[in-house]
Amino acid sequence: MQHLFVYGTLRGSAAGIAELATLFNTSARLLGDARLNGRLYAVSHYPGAVPSDASDEWVHGELYQLLAPEALLARLDDYEECSPSFPEPHEYRRCVLPVQLIHPDRGQLQLSAWVYVYARDFEESSRIHSGRFTARASR
Repeated sequence: MQHLFVYGTLRGSAAGIAELATLFNTSARLLGDARLNGRLYAVSHYPGAVPSDASDEWVHGELYQLLAPEALLARLDDYEECSPSFPEPHEYRRCVLPVQLIHPDRGQLQLSAWVYVYARDFEESSRIHSGRFTARASR
């Protein structure tokens, strides 16, 4: 798998996380805005996405082409605490899901991408209905 969809603290090439920003800049290339059929929840100061079958539920984020997938995904698995070195049950799991790359002039292109999805119970009241994570939306 050569694509990664991000929707939370990893957006913007993980600019707010110094050690990840450098790795992102050398291991991935931004393709553009994208969306995942799903629901977004404020878990704490960060979000969690859950896939959905409803045609009107979207999580908005960014799609990256992975240039060095093994190194980047291994580090991201550690960041998301879902690598084998972290005890089960994990808060997130990495899986392949269909996403839509959004081209302003050409519409949407459907691709498969790695996505970190939330794997624990959540409060429905913490749903971010816009599907867009911002620091304000997480409160």
